[in-house]
Amino acid sequence: METILATVGNLLNTLGPTIVLPVVIALLGIVLGLSVDRAIRSGLLSAVAFVGIFLTVGMLGETLSTIGTAFAERTGTGLDIIDIGWPAASALAFGTPVGNLIIPIGIALNVVLLFLGLTQTLDIDLWNFWHMAFVGAIVHFVTGSFGLALIAAAISLVIALFLADWSASLIQKHFKMPGISIPHLQSAGYMLLAVPFALAINRIAFLRRLKLDPDTIRQRLGLLGEPVMLGLIIGLVLAALAGQAPIDVLNTAVKTAAVMVLIPRMVAILMEGLTPVADAARDFMTSRFAGREFHIGLDSAVLIGNPGVIASGLLMVPVEIVLALLLSRVGNRTLPFIDLADGPFVTAMLAPLVGGDVLLTVILGAIVMGVGLIFTTLLAPAVTQMVVQSGVAVDIPAGYATYTVMSDAAISTSYGLYYIFSLPAVAAIIISLLILVALYFLKKRFALGEKVISEGTGDAD
Repeated sequence: METILATVGNLLNTLGPTIVLPVVIALLGIVLGLSVDRAIRSGLLSAVAFVGIFLTVGMLGETLSTIGTAFAERTGTGLDIIDIGWPAASALAFGTPVGNLIIPIGIALNVVLLFLGLTQTLDIDLWNFWHMAFVGAIVHFVTGSFGLALIAAAISLVIALFLADWSASLIQKHFKMPGISIPHLQSAGYMLLAVPFALAINRIAFLRRLKLDPDTIRQRLGLLGEPVMLGLIIGLVLAALAGQAPIDVLNTAVKTAAVMVLIPRMVAILMEGLTPVADAARDFMTSRFAGREFHIGLDSAVLIGNPGVIASGLLMVPVEIVLALLLSRVGNRTLPFIDLADGPFVTAMLAPLVGGDVLLTVILGAIVMGVGLIFTTLLAPAVTQMVVQSGVAVDIPAGYATYTVMSDAAISTSYGLYYIFSLPAVAAIIISLLILVALYFLKKRFALGEKVISEGTGDAD
């Protein structure tokens, strides 16, 4: 049985989200009552959109990694822990015993929670269950207990669902995506930490009056405020600061401009594919559970077509490098590297907390990543041991013997559960359950965008 589950896990990791998610979407559409041809069309459109999104994000990642490396070389960081990035982390996570079980456990747990009315989110983003497997693998390392590792992974999945429910109304309003929620543990984990700071920032009148959201920038600056021009300008500035040659500066600028235009088009195609399935899911669930609202849970990649998210995500590259240097005085040893390209995933669920304001989103991003960098350093021994024990080939720059993963070791759910499960088992489980109860109460009584954020800003959009 374990061999079969390992094979399935490896297959899913090999296929990746551009194959797994569209197939799941098509099958889900058929189960929910869509005709076969409409379900297949939804799956194919989703596949096309995901291919476009990940190709574009891949180009962005390559560009940002080059810029980030140049920044690091010019500043001479001296930091001795290297970020190996989410591609290596996902392979490591799915290759663990927890990773072998996380998808069947995750599906079963989601269905049970839906049936009991404890969540409103049907999470079809199966590929990103690797984030929960990563949490389980970290806990397995610190406790040596496979059972506790599975419990930690399951708890992290429930946390992701509760955070998706909590933020659904804000996400749907801000990004104009009805019926969608985001149980992506990475982006949702950053959001959870950022909310108290967003509440404080939204009450600083001076910052709110600046109004540096994309729509206002476009109105003030005309052509210079268009997303394509913002991408061009940001690319020029970042590449120039990184010391690239003039021709490389121009190439970088054009690529960032292209990202600002292409990703929103791909997201529009994705929504065309998802809308019939989301409508069918809502009808299916409503007919069986009258009066209840349901959401389709997706990867936060569907949010990064927003100009404010992309712009703030690009600006996170120099911010993270500067943070790494400044925080070296208080214990940071992590050199941001592969996951520098994850800037838009950092800002995806932060932007709506501050009405899409680019400056305020970057401020929130700096806060959560500043905290995160300290924990990427603290979790580095566990990640390093995972790499050594797994035998998975990881391309690591010469001169580094200790590794970390910024995309996951920097989020509150990962390092929170890591330290909670460092306690005696009974205490860890009790504290984790209390956290779940608190999150359930929070999402039921104080939904983002209804009773929290919109009251502080006047409007969340």
